[in-house]
Parts: sequence; C-alpha cells; structure tokens
Amino acid sequence: MEKPRIRVRAGEVPKFKAQAYEGATHGRRATGWNAPATGPNRALNSSLSTLRNRARQAFRNNPWLERGISRNVANEIGTGITPLFESSNDAFNESLADLWTPWTGMACPDGTLDFYGMLAQACRSRRSAGEVFIRLRSRPASFGMAVPIQLQVIEPDHVPETLNRTRRNGNRIIAGIEFNKRGQRVAYWMYPEHPQDTDGMSMATKPIRIPANQVIHHYLPLRPGQVRGEPDVVQALLRAKTYDSYEDSELVRKETRAPFTGFLQKEYSGDADWKFDPITGEPVDEDDPLPEINAQPGTVLTGAAGEKLTLFDGDNTGAGYSDFQRQQLLAVAAGTKSLYELMTGDWKNMNDRVYRAMINEYRREIEMAQDHLAIHQVCERVGFWFTDAAVLSGAVRAPGYADRYDDYNKRDWRTQRWPHIHPEQDVNAVVKEIENDLESLDAANAKRGYRGKDIQQANVNARKRKSDMLREAELTEEE
Repeated sequence: MEKPRIRVRAGEVPKFKAQAYEGATHGRRATGWNAPATGPNRALNSSLSTLRNRARQAFRNNPWLERGISRNVANEIGTGITPLFESSNDAFNESLADLWTPWTGMACPDGTLDFYGMLAQACRSRRSAGEVFIRLRSRPASFGMAVPIQLQVIEPDHVPETLNRTRRNGNRIIAGIEFNKRGQRVAYWMYPEHPQDTDGMSMATKPIRIPANQVIHHYLPLRPGQVRGEPDVVQALLRAKTYDSYEDSELVRKETRAPFTGFLQKEYSGDADWKFDPITGEPVDEDDPLPEINAQPGTVLTGAAGEKLTLFDGDNTGAGYSDFQRQQLLAVAAGTKSLYELMTGDWKNMNDRVYRAMINEYRREIEMAQDHLAIHQVCERVGFWFTDAAVLSGAVRAPGYADRYDDYNKRDWRTQRWPHIHPEQDVNAVVKEIENDLESLDAANAKRGYRGKDIQQANVNARKRKSDMLREAELTEEE
C-alpha cells in the first residue's frame, strides 16, 4: 500500500489543521477509540439488563467486588439513619418519637428485617444492581399497627426497562416509568412478581400501573434526564473478571505443579529403549496406553541406573507479581468506589497520618451518598408516609395538620457516627462541640443511635438507684 504524500510548494510553510483539545484528535493514538454520541437513557437502557446481571454475578462470586460493595453499604447505612422530629409542637415530636421505634420493627411485611435492615438492603441493591424500588403498603386496622403502613423493597427487574411508549393522554413511558407532559413522574409500571422468579403458573405476565406517590425510586442519576440507575461496579466488571480468571489459572497451575518434586531424565542408548516403562521398567507394547502415575505431594519418580534426577525449584511466580496484584486490585477498588485497604484488608506500610487523609476523603464521598440518596430519596419520603399515617390513623394529635403541614414534617436525619480514630481526642472534640453550641446533645446522641432524652433519663435513674443503694447500706459517696 502506497503511503499518502503531502505536496508543498517551494518556499511555502505547510499548514496543518490542529485540534484545540488533545482528547479530540483523530491520529494514530486515538485509533480504535469509539465514542458514540448517545443520550443518557439510550446509552444505558440497552445495556442495563446485561450490566445488572453481570454485576450481581460478580457480587455473588468475586470476593473483591463483594467486599468493596459491602464495605460501602456498612459505612453508608451502618446500624441505621435515625430521625429527629423537629416541629414547633414538642408534644407532637415526642409522640412521633415514641411511635417510631416500635414501628421500625414492623415495617417489613414478612418480618425478616426492621426498617434499618431494609434501608441497608435497598442501599446494597442500589450499589450492586444500580437501583431499587420501595413501595408503600397501607394496612387495615385489623393488623393492629399503631402506624398502619409497611414498606416493600422491590428489585429493579419488576420495572421493565424495555417498556417505552406514549399513552393516549400524552404521557410518555420511558423504561417502565411514566411521565406527564411537565416531565413529572406520575406512575411506575411493575410486574406483580419477579419476572425471573416465577414458577410458570403465575398470572404476572403484564406490568401493572402503580401511582408514583406510592413508590420510591432509589438510584444515582449520573446524567441529567437519566431515568434508570447503573451498578456502582460497571467500570470494574471486565477488569475484575479478567483478573479473577488470571488468578484462578495461576492457582490451578500451582496446584498442578505442586505434587511433583523432581524429574528423572534418561539418555536412551538404543532405538528400543523407549519401549520400557520408565517407572516400573516393564516392557510396553505400542498399543498400550502411556504409563501414568498418581503422584502425591513430595513424589520423586524412580528409575534405572544411569538416569538423571533434576529437582524443581520453588515456584516464586515471577518477579514483580505482588506489585502487579496490588496494581490490579487498586483499579478494582477504584471501580467499586472503595479504598484498596478496605476492600483487601491489606494495611501494610500504612501509618495513622496517611490513614486519616484517606479515610476522611472516603467518608466525604460516603456522606454525599447519605445526604443526596439515602436521606433525600428514601428516609424523607418514608418520614412523610409515616407522619401522614400516624396523623390519619389518630395515633397522634396534630391540630391544623393540613394548614401546618410543612411545620409538622420538619425532621433531621442522623447517620451513625464514625468510629473513633483516636478515642480520647475524638470524644473530647464532641464534648467541645456541644459546649460551644456547634452541635446539639440530641444530635450527638442520634449519631450513636439513641435519643438524648432516653440517655439522660437512664443516667438519672442509674444515679438515683446508686444513691438508694448507698443509703440502705448506710454508706456515703466517699466510702
């Protein structure tokens, strides 16, 4: 093939058209770089089912991805995200707080989890499958619940991403979610049962329409207009699969090699020497199968006089193998939105200063997910459902609830506090924050999963009990 030529007139300086951005060049270095122009939904929805299935399979079988996702869920949810009811009516706040704790234990229809366990389950599904749906279930008085609602966590497979059409009223259904002409979500189209979990006898062949005010869609919209969520680990899937296959092959290679300690080599002096079994020395026929031995660890093959024994060296896997492993796992950890040390448990060469810098950066990203996704999408919506049901059922009194709806629904959600890096310093820092009005006592206790009033009451009861015991024993505090 003849190379292309550029003709330049004598004395003329050639001019080349250059791109303002290196990333937009089309030269040799960019060969094979396919970057199609696609909208947020077209790019994702056609691949969503494959991405979701592969991410779930990796979560089930790949220990690195499972560990990375599980660490993120544990740090985002922990033991729970608890509410502080902050309306201007103190009696109303106390009544709701008294109802909240027992309701959390009855929030799950099948009773397997409490509300905080369901929150962790929803977070895990969001990170491993890209999204999850939570449906409000109102219950009759016969259930005997003070706040008659429960929550159903629904996998994203229930909402078909292939359902796209325009209804007669002008509403558009995009990936199973119905929007009105203003772009507001008005309904979700759901299969009553999981489409991949039926026994063939189910009538759940068509999705049914569920009003949007009864459904929470928990996902991270990375691009404006994106209606479905992608798994957290999409960037790590292919690398993790390839690395896992490589590690498995290396492990099998070591297992296959391990039983053999050495090799016996014999120099044949005649053309017929090979017709004798090198292990037993017995003659073999041309039609006989090749001699074999079931070698155990530490086996050395024996032979006749004149044979040469070569012992195998230990298998060191090659120079730089540890560095190669660490580099690959660093990339996998980045793809799972986690830290290498948290994902692998490898804290070698880590000091407290580097740890503080790394963990603070990691926690900032977790706090962003807590505030933008867990609290805004799930906790606040559940808070509205809970408060409405408590008022409508008569469990709490709320004069003028409709007129003062926003005030009655003031809440502050508190995540579980981070564990101490340096216990004494961290506790003293919290005490100083409270003393200098940088944080309230109730907020500090809520991070620990308790109410400030309950802690104070327990402490008063303990002091009173101790005082009564000392008085009965005729002792004083000093004694």
